Amino acid sequence: MSTINPKLIKMKKYLIIALAMTTLISCNSNADMSLFNENKEIAKKYLASYESPTDYENFVSMTDEKIEHQSPMYGAGIVGYEKVLEQGNFYMSNFSDVSFNDARWLPGVDEETLKADGSVRVYGTWKGVSNASGKSFSVDGYHYFVIKEGKIFQSGDFFDATGMVMAVEPDSQEEIE
Repeated sequence: MSTINPKLIKMKKYLIIALAMTTLISCNSNADMSLFNENKEIAKKYLASYESPTDYENFVSMTDEKIEHQSPMYGAGIVGYEKVLEQGNFYMSNFSDVSFNDARWLPGVDEETLKADGSVRVYGTWKGVSNASGKSFSVDGYHYFVIKEGKIFQSGDFFDATGMVMAVEPDSQEEIE
C-alpha cells in the first residue's frame, strides 16, 4: 500500500492556486485607453469639419502632409495630401445640412498583437442635402484614423460614395418634361 506524500499534495495546491491567479490576473488586465480617448477627440473634431457649418480650414490644419488615405471613391485607392484636400473640399462645397449620426467609436488594434494601439475607428450615418439638386442623402460609413502628433496621418473611408453622389444628382431634363 502506498502512502500519499503530504508535500506533493501541498505542491499541487500551490500550483493550482498559482495557475488560477495567473489566469485571473491576465483576464482582468485592462488596456490603457488614454491614448485612444485622446485620439478619439482629435478624430471627432476632424469629422466635425464636414458637418454643417463646415470648417475647411480646420480640416486642412488637422491633415498631415504625409497622409495616406483610403479613398471611398471608386477606383481611387490610397491617396495623398492633395487628393484628400480635394475630396474634403468636394464634400464640404457640394452638400449642406450635413451631420454624422449614431456614431459608435471603437479603439483600433495592432494587427499582430490585437491590443489597442491608440488608433480610432467609428461607424455612423452621414445625412445631408445636395446643394445642386436639393435631394437629401443618408449613407452608413466606417472610418479609421491613425493620429501622429495631433494630426491625421493615416485614414480611410468606407461608404458608397459613388452611389450617394448618383442618388442626389439633379434630375435630367428628360425626367422633368
